[in-house]
Amino acid sequence: MFEGCRKAVRYAMFATNLLILIGGVAVFAVGVWTLADKSFMERLLENNLYFSCGAIFIGTGVLASIITFLGCMGALKEIKCMLLTFFVILFMIFIIMLVGGILGFVFRNEVEQHMHTGMLKSVKQYMNVTAVTEAWDAIQQQFECCGIKPDGDSSYLPYRIWMDMNTNFKMTGPRVPKSCCKSITVISQCQKNPSSDTAWTNECYENVKSFVQDHAMVLGGIGIGIACVLEIANVITTRKPER
Repeated sequence: MFEGCRKAVRYAMFATNLLILIGGVAVFAVGVWTLADKSFMERLLENNLYFSCGAIFIGTGVLASIITFLGCMGALKEIKCMLLTFFVILFMIFIIMLVGGILGFVFRNEVEQHMHTGMLKSVKQYMNVTAVTEAWDAIQQQFECCGIKPDGDSSYLPYRIWMDMNTNFKMTGPRVPKSCCKSITVISQCQKNPSSDTAWTNECYENVKSFVQDHAMVLGGIGIGIACVLEIANVITTRKPER
């Protein structure tokens, strides 16, 4: 009977470690996806919570994958010290991942408050700060948009923000960045006289806000979800088997 319980605990440990490994790889992949996929937007968000979540997931993903070795060796050799270390680190990962998931939801709720201000401020830095220039070009091309509306003016054409707030664009010269143009063949016409035929006329803010909010929800859901799964697995494996 006792030998059967030992085998059951050992198999439970191996199953738990497999679950932890899968969870670790999953959150690591999500973290890399967050930082690499749209990292150019960091300069325009004026809030680093979104990318902090990605960094947390990468760190905990790597750590979770590493401690599976402790769990497997502890279960195989029945080394109590190694198993205790495994459970302590697993609990720490649960806390960190839970915090990362909560930050994702917190950031999602703060996007509307900070993003518009950050994007509006960065318009003046276009063509003066390389990182901001690259960020705006990437956003306008990726989301097929041009510029941003100031607060409280629904009739404002978003591409006019370049002429109104950036000295590199004037009524007598290029009026919008090249990234606002729909095609290479119409760049000249687009920059001189932007219209719906040659330039993107949608506002970038709404598109970027929706994208970030959706991704922040994914981050929060995955972080909290996997954290809860790992804690449940931890509780199950630390229960003493009934004699």
